[in-house]
Amino acid sequence: MTAAAFTFDASRPEASVAVYAGRLLLLAGSVFGAANLFQWGVLSGALELHPAFLGLSWAVAVGVFLTGLVRLRRIGGDAARSVAGWSRIFILAHVGVALALAVVSNAAGDWGLMRWNSVAGLTLYATGWAIAAVRTETSNMGVLFLVALGGAAGAAILFGTPDQYLIQAGTLAIAALLPGLWLAFGRRL
Repeated sequence: MTAAAFTFDASRPEASVAVYAGRLLLLAGSVFGAANLFQWGVLSGALELHPAFLGLSWAVAVGVFLTGLVRLRRIGGDAARSVAGWSRIFILAHVGVALALAVVSNAAGDWGLMRWNSVAGLTLYATGWAIAAVRTETSNMGVLFLVALGGAAGAAILFGTPDQYLIQAGTLAIAALLPGLWLAFGRRL
């Protein structure tokens, strides 16, 4: 009998900031896109579940995303820390918007105002792509800014309907998941 030993080359080159950004966008687009599809399914009646599952689904989605973010940061070096830092800024901004909406919703006695959170989230994606387009002088990122901004506008137009979440899921697929996949494979936008 012959035995073979496989050794793994531990000296792989560190991935670039773009690759880590792609991995993070892929994670965000898939996790929050799926959460929005779930939200649409419950609110439209396509999934016969009680609306109380909506709150649970967002807690699960945020938990999965933050766990993935920690793992991405842990496996990477300086590039991953840089991407995680930018991500942290946008996460805190989105949490701030959600808290402000919760305060306004509580004061107004209308928790339906929390639906504006999806519009705010897409606006933050648009802001991120705008910053990236200006910093890198890349027109493709400018197109992604317009896609995210158009998705925010579409979600605002369909405010209060289940289709608002379908628009958000589609926009996340185009403005986060697909560019994230592209960048994660080492391609340039």
